[in-house]
Amino acid sequence: MKTFLILIFSLIFTSAMVAMTVHGATTNTVDLLWEGETSAPVFYAGRPLPTAGNLVRVVAIPNVTQNGQRLVSSQLIFRWVKDRNPIQSASGRGKDVLEYRADQDGASSIVNVEVLNGQSERLAESRVTIPTTPPKIVLFAPRQLTNPTRARSLTGLIPIGTAETTLFAEAFGFSPLELATRRVTFDWRVDGTSAPAQREDPRFFTVVAPSQGSGEVKLSVTARSEVQLLQTANRVITLGFGLSEFNF
Repeated sequence: MKTFLILIFSLIFTSAMVAMTVHGATTNTVDLLWEGETSAPVFYAGRPLPTAGNLVRVVAIPNVTQNGQRLVSSQLIFRWVKDRNPIQSASGRGKDVLEYRADQDGASSIVNVEVLNGQSERLAESRVTIPTTPPKIVLFAPRQLTNPTRARSLTGLIPIGTAETTLFAEAFGFSPLELATRRVTFDWRVDGTSAPAQREDPRFFTVVAPSQGSGEVKLSVTARSEVQLLQTANRVITLGFGLSEFNF
């Protein structure tokens, strides 16, 4: 039974990567690695994900030998195809990187690459489907960001004390250039009422609980791109005052 499962796994793994055998006994392959050129915090363990309208980067990593000699990217020709459309500008000798802008409607993209030698003989090919994900906002306490191993998003009911409590809105999946040039707005609201900007960096927001009494308020923040008007993200949490203070 164990041998059978190993065989099935091997067949599945092999079918997931299109490979070609040329010049006798050599099996050539090409791997495709991709990520979105989008925002993510420096301590984020995953890769930046593609979002609608933003750039996507795909890198081809060939594992190709010919006549017993391993060939590097500069010796190979790459032919890129996206959604059945050849990308001539990205194809050619040594061109092992494809950059494209994800569809505005959020549709997935199918990317193919063929690897050829100098005689235009096809050595390997591969294909990958690259999905897009919606952008999102995650709220942190700023002092968490100085110790990434403790960083965790704030959700649910957050008790606050009479001392100032500052929150930071981390935007995932937006254009880094738009964030750097303030082309992404952050609209903070308390119980639905828009709050004025407090700092030059609009991702920060500070609240103070009343000195007496107890209760709850809804705090929301919406990030919106001024360039790609359909790209927005929203986060809502509940702040409770008059409760035990939350330990960030």
